[in-house]
Amino acid sequence: MSELRKKSPADLSAKLAGETRYLHDLNFPGQLVGAIYRSPYAHARILSINVERAKQVEGVAAVLTADDLPSYKYGPTKFKDWNLLAKDRVLFIGDEIVAIAAETKEAAQRALELVEVEFEPLPGVFDPEDSLKPGAPLLHEDVESNKPMQVSVSRGDLEEGKRKAAVVKGGRYYSNRVYQGHLEPVGAIASWSDEEGITIWAPSHIPYRARETYAAGFGLPEDKVRIIVPPIGGSFGAKYVLKVHVIAAALAMAARRHVKIILDRYEDMITAHPRVPLTFDIEIGADEEGRFVYKELTVYADAGARVYWSPNVVSTVCTRADNIYHFGSVKSEGYLCYTNNSPTTCMRGFGNAEMLFAVESVIDEIALELNMDPAELRLKNIVHQGDTTLHGYRLDTCKLDECIEKVKELSGWHRRASLPPYRGLGLAVANHVSGFRAIDPRFDGSTAVIRLKQDGGIEVETGEIELGQGMSLTYARIASKILGIPEEAILVKSGDTGRYPFGIGTLASRSTVMGGNAVQKAAQSLAARLKELARETLGEAADFREGAAVLEGQTYSLSELASWYRARHAGEELEIKETYVPDTDLPDATYFGHPSPNYPFAAHVAEVEVDPDTGRTKVIGYWAVHDSGTIIHETMAKGQVLGAIAQGVGWVTMEDLLVKDGKVMNPSMMDYRMPGANDMPKAEVFFIQGKDPNGPLGAKSIGEVALDPVPGAIANAIAHATGKRGYALPLSAEKVWKSLQNT
Repeated sequence: MSELRKKSPADLSAKLAGETRYLHDLNFPGQLVGAIYRSPYAHARILSINVERAKQVEGVAAVLTADDLPSYKYGPTKFKDWNLLAKDRVLFIGDEIVAIAAETKEAAQRALELVEVEFEPLPGVFDPEDSLKPGAPLLHEDVESNKPMQVSVSRGDLEEGKRKAAVVKGGRYYSNRVYQGHLEPVGAIASWSDEEGITIWAPSHIPYRARETYAAGFGLPEDKVRIIVPPIGGSFGAKYVLKVHVIAAALAMAARRHVKIILDRYEDMITAHPRVPLTFDIEIGADEEGRFVYKELTVYADAGARVYWSPNVVSTVCTRADNIYHFGSVKSEGYLCYTNNSPTTCMRGFGNAEMLFAVESVIDEIALELNMDPAELRLKNIVHQGDTTLHGYRLDTCKLDECIEKVKELSGWHRRASLPPYRGLGLAVANHVSGFRAIDPRFDGSTAVIRLKQDGGIEVETGEIELGQGMSLTYARIASKILGIPEEAILVKSGDTGRYPFGIGTLASRSTVMGGNAVQKAAQSLAARLKELARETLGEAADFREGAAVLEGQTYSLSELASWYRARHAGEELEIKETYVPDTDLPDATYFGHPSPNYPFAAHVAEVEVDPDTGRTKVIGYWAVHDSGTIIHETMAKGQVLGAIAQGVGWVTMEDLLVKDGKVMNPSMMDYRMPGANDMPKAEVFFIQGKDPNGPLGAKSIGEVALDPVPGAIANAIAHATGKRGYALPLSAEKVWKSLQNT
């Protein structure tokens, strides 16, 4: 077996040994350094741009303005509001105006300093609700009232539900901007040739969608754009499609050399594409027995100055949580709003975690009013296996009731009534998807190629992307179980639109189920073909099992099988390609449909201790119970949950990307507080396993559902500890302290 197949670049051992080469580690002969001149204004008219002095700087190879570039409208969603560089107006602080490529970083910086831009400042709008008001500055002239998208969802008889309600709780809740906090900086390397077109090395986990977007921006056919994905040093939603990629490509086209742009942390954070901040007006009604009879929601989402993946966040907010409970009737209105803030995008949880912060908080308030145990209230209203939910999700498997009972047991939920002052236990539940049909209505499956190498090793190629979540290890394990060979004999390859099969990419928690099903199909087909090959060579009595051909007690290795095949097929390797197409339904215009092959569920309990003198919250215990079907790789699955708990602790208790009048006020890792080891509680993770019929080896997803309940669980624990409900994330020490003063 080759040494190459023993260690993939995505392997932990390679990372620990410093052998993994991230984008920052890649360099090409003659490579130039790229830099971007950005707007200092949140909203301004560009009166003039003078780059003549910048062009004269020694070592400068290219200086570009909008006049030098195509002017196609493009973007990653149906809202085509991107440009390559700003021409007439800038719409946020950090908007890209001039691009420079030079021999050195110093030369590029010197050229930036010599760019002269004359601005006419314009009034800005920074609050999404204000942006919808008459007379608000209009960011995009073709979009009325700064509202690129409105979602309206209605099921059942809302007015009848209101008449039945004995208890009504709700209020205005806020979820904030959160910086994804990836260790690897944002960047790209690009090259151009007349024959091949654009090649971009970029840590994107949706490279095929990025290829489509970037080709449209330059007016090129897709086969003239190639995206190569190096190992990704963290993303959590930040590294889908980015303007820095196309700017590097534009500079490479102009200079006819490789151009590398790596943003420093300050530049990244002032132009960061953080979690979409949301304002929720929510109301839930229950009858006297605690049965939910309606839920009503209005949400305002801040897209910033242009659209990235915020539309999908809004549609998720308006629908996903409705599929956990039997609400009776629901009505949701969602507004996506342009503002003069830096554009926002998705982050782990994709709107579901934000919505559940509000929903789970309100449910606890209902339980308090009814003098009912919050766990029992949830058990009275949750969905069950075999149900079809309000919006059409078909639940072939659902063990949410078992999750709640188990997390009560593990956490000692019975202690809740006897905890000392300023200690609290909070519960929250969650659902998610394993891929989502509406992410790309044209196709939502996955393709895998599996190949028998000459030395007997197996290669698997996929269009899905490894970004540290353990996808490659999961795919290797799926193939190894089917073929009966060690995982170490399987090398999983991905991340090159010019070499590997098409894939939607790693988003919507789709990689395990979508890509895993394709790998499973390919491995099963390979096993069947190897059995045929064994019989063709050895006779009808031969078989293939446990990674070898077998006849009358004699075994023949995979390398021997590879030789037999090559001898019969002109030296070609045995290769099989399979595509998995899920049995899902695209949600209709009313958002009704069955968009995922299966749905994971979770129940979490957090225990907190609040210091009444400072308001500081310490999460001192955490219990997470998950229904994610068959767990393929338990170590990696637990790692996903523990990482999500850490992210949730940071989000709820400290993290906040502060923006005032469009300006990021804490653009450094020193000022943007993220949790460290001492902030983490002792956490216990438990999986209620059961084979789902639609997942590979029976699996469902876990990556995002692991975070979804965390904000609600911690918020409910704080409310239990203090008697004060927090309505705006983060529930920082200052906010908690102020709430305690208002007795």
